[in-house]
Parts: sequence; structure tokens; C-alpha cells
Amino acid sequence: MQKVLANLLLEHAPLAALIDDHLHWDVMLPGAPFPNVVMFVISGVTNYTYSGPDRTQQNRIQFDSRGSTAADARAVADALTERLSGFRGEFQGTKFKGCFASGQRTRHEKVDGLEWFVDSRDFNIFWAPA
Repeated sequence: MQKVLANLLLEHAPLAALIDDHLHWDVMLPGAPFPNVVMFVISGVTNYTYSGPDRTQQNRIQFDSRGSTAADARAVADALTERLSGFRGEFQGTKFKGCFASGQRTRHEKVDGLEWFVDSRDFNIFWAPA
């Protein structure tokens, strides 16, 4: 699902225009240009019925939109939200049953003389193999 979700986001022209293909899982690559997005799986659970597990998964994903200014980070986060909020549909063999915004935070970071702004948004994503 992680690769498919990344592809779903990169297919969205307004987001791709801002970040090109600078969308990564788990770590910001050294020297990655701004703006970019780093994604993290916060939690994941299998859906169950009285008959046992079904094929539906629920993942909470954190999307850290990073930019050299707060406005850049916010623009990326807004484009990402435009694509994901309420999205339902099939894409690359994955059936997205619903993507729902569930949190937002902002922060400023500085490491070894490099600084950036982050607009972090969480989504609950319900999905299953198609």
C-alpha cells in the first residue's frame, strides 16, 4: 500500500508541481530539496467481522510537508489534503475505501545549520487489495 499511496499522491498535478517526486517514506533523504513530503505509518490494524478478519486494513499515516518557509510547507500540505481528503476509489490494484483527515500540527526545525518548516497532517486510510 505504501508505494501505491505515494503514486496516488504524485499523480495529483498540483502536488507534483510543488514537490516533483520528492516524496519519501520514514526519512528525509540527505540533501533532499524543499519542498518535500516525508510519510510515516503511525498505526495499522486489520478490520474484523464476527467471521474473523476481512481484507480491509486501516492505517493512520502522518504526512510531514516540509518547506523552506511556513507558506511553502502549508501549500504542499494543502495540495496533499486536496488529493486525499475524502478520497475513495481504486488505484493500482488497491481499493481505497476512504481517506479521512484526523490531525494537523506545525513546527520549525533546525539541524546543523539547515532549517525548515513542517505542516504535518494525519489521515486514517481504509484500504483493501482490489
